[in-house]
Amino acid sequence: MRAWLLFILLLALAALAWARGWRPPDRYNPWAPLDLTAKPDVFLRYKLHRLGDDPAMCRAAIRKAGAVFVPLADREGVNGCGWHDAVRLSAIGEARLSSPTVLACPLTASLVLFDRRVLQPGSRTMFGSPVRVIEHVGSYACRNIYHREAAPLSAHARAEAIDLTGFRLADGRRISIARDWNQGRDGMFLHALQEHGCRYFGILLGPDYNAAHRTHFHAESGGFGYCP
Repeated sequence: MRAWLLFILLLALAALAWARGWRPPDRYNPWAPLDLTAKPDVFLRYKLHRLGDDPAMCRAAIRKAGAVFVPLADREGVNGCGWHDAVRLSAIGEARLSSPTVLACPLTASLVLFDRRVLQPGSRTMFGSPVRVIEHVGSYACRNIYHREAAPLSAHARAEAIDLTGFRLADGRRISIARDWNQGRDGMFLHALQEHGCRYFGILLGPDYNAAHRTHFHAESGGFGYCP
């Protein structure tokens, strides 16, 4: 009985504090806007998920983090293809994309985190040079998984996936996933990118997954970090 009364008292005190404007620090508050420039907290995946429900909040987050983009109107394509809350992304932080591409905003946020927390620190540690260009072979494509007629719609068909093929560093070095996956330091760097990048994507597939991914990382938003 005493424990129940204590719980009621604590709940009432918390409600009173909330009503008077008190809020926990953002890193302890799952409803706080996601700050892509801050250290990720335990609510990261939930906050990334919330970005998909609030286009304005998502675009504000990637803009604050230094992404260079143009917002796009929603597009309804055939057979479920198209995009919602997408941007045409040109650059993120220190690195530009090899060509501008259409990405759903939450995936852009994941890519920003990957760049800030994994790609740039890893490149500086391994090679003493930052990444200047992120090479890719596109994002949006209206197709099923593996182009199979009976397969489900691919995340690419909603601009919720991008295929990364390599990285160009400021010192002139070029690292190719197709060529360097199992080659010395370059290969160690690429393996580390997939291992540590998994935290920021819903799915991150690479050459060890299957032959279809031998040349690239398939990075996808949503989900809970499936990175075999």
